[in-house]
Amino acid sequence: MRSIKAACFNAVNYCKFPEGIDNIKDFAAFLNRNYHSLVELEMLSEKGCVAPYFIDGKTETEYWNTSLMRCVKESECFICTESEYNEKLKEAVANKCIHCVNYSEKECKEDYQSFREHINLDGECFGFEKKNESQASEC
Repeated sequence: MRSIKAACFNAVNYCKFPEGIDNIKDFAAFLNRNYHSLVELEMLSEKGCVAPYFIDGKTETEYWNTSLMRCVKESECFICTESEYNEKLKEAVANKCIHCVNYSEKECKEDYQSFREHINLDGECFGFEKKNESQASEC
């Protein structure tokens, strides 16, 4: 796994810095020079993963109107190979999901695909609801 600096805008969209830009200040200047224009950005794809962890080689070229970017910040993103991502996902699921009311042992053991876009590799999951002790003993 390697880390890269990237731009995060509107709190949910991640892109690599364009060629020749390596920090948020220069990226903001680039956006200002191109205000009310469409700019080509190499977006980090969240298909099959959850930010700030991404799978190597999975990017999409998109054209964004710079006037629609409300908030832009620099973010550290982590790029994994497919196999690295899968191994780390299995660990995250094993450490976190077993404590969730939505956990299903059958799904967890047979199909990690159902978790790929819901839990990041740090174990952060927006759908997580902690089991209380009586629910834990029922499993």
